[in-house]
Amino acid sequence: MRPIRVGLALAAILLLAAPAQAQEWPAKPVKIVVPFAAGGSSDQLARLLTPELSAVFKQQFYVENRVGSSGAVGSAQVARAEPDGYTFVNAGSGPHLTGPAINPNIGYDPLKDFTHVAMEAADSFVVVASPALGVKTMADLVALARTKPLTSASPGPGSLGQLLLERFKRRAGIDIQHVPAQNSGMNEVLGNHISMTFTTLLTTGEQIKAGKVVPLAVSSVKRHPAFPTIPTFAEQGYPDVRGDTWFWLAGPKNLPPAIVGRLNAEMRKIMTSARMRDHVERLALLTMDLDAAGVAKFVADEYAFWAPLAKEVGLTVQ
Repeated sequence: MRPIRVGLALAAILLLAAPAQAQEWPAKPVKIVVPFAAGGSSDQLARLLTPELSAVFKQQFYVENRVGSSGAVGSAQVARAEPDGYTFVNAGSGPHLTGPAINPNIGYDPLKDFTHVAMEAADSFVVVASPALGVKTMADLVALARTKPLTSASPGPGSLGQLLLERFKRRAGIDIQHVPAQNSGMNEVLGNHISMTFTTLLTTGEQIKAGKVVPLAVSSVKRHPAFPTIPTFAEQGYPDVRGDTWFWLAGPKNLPPAIVGRLNAEMRKIMTSARMRDHVERLALLTMDLDAAGVAKFVADEYAFWAPLAKEVGLTVQ
């Protein structure tokens, strides 16, 4: 009987220790890997969130930029990290949705190798054309593309911007040459060296307001609240040309549920606070309030939406 009593005693100790360990977290600084360079949407969001999280948890949350392979390098680092609650990634649509769909050797499974914790915000895509092109609507653009060669930039091969371009081309029955370009080719569009670009509102919002480029369509399901005069793709006859570049907090697989629950609850409070809403509106970002299970379902649903397109296009990045 003694071994049984010892075993029961150990089990009781472990059960009592588990909540204590969850309560003690975080006992040291927490790293959030941003898999892109400083200054972009992912980096800006992470740097808005880290001081808020530090204040809530009474422990430092800090950003580490880990750049490479369109976000795959930093994401893979977190996928291999210990699931102890001290390493997270500012996950995004590129490295966690479209990237794995087109790159079979990316080094991680976006659904199995991460614990998706809490939503942050989304930057919607917009098609903007050079004023010299002389178009005002997507119908104008389609008509012009049937008479002369056009070019369109995006953040890079396999990016959400390129996939939106490819889906639009197929639905419209036209051809537009894709040109990967730094900063989504905004300088080239402004200089009339590239016809248009599929980029984000955060990247080109100021140029739109200044009238330096012509906005033709936004990728959000509804008109964007910060740019209500720009019609959606759906309004112009392309209902399945949609997609925002979302960002959310994720950690390695098998993160303790207690940590996930605490982080999700506090992140939701932060994202709905008046101070964060002001930041989000100023940056023209969208938000979504989901519990941890909802975040995991959202990521799975979005991956299921984009993966078939990668196969349809035949786009593969090694």
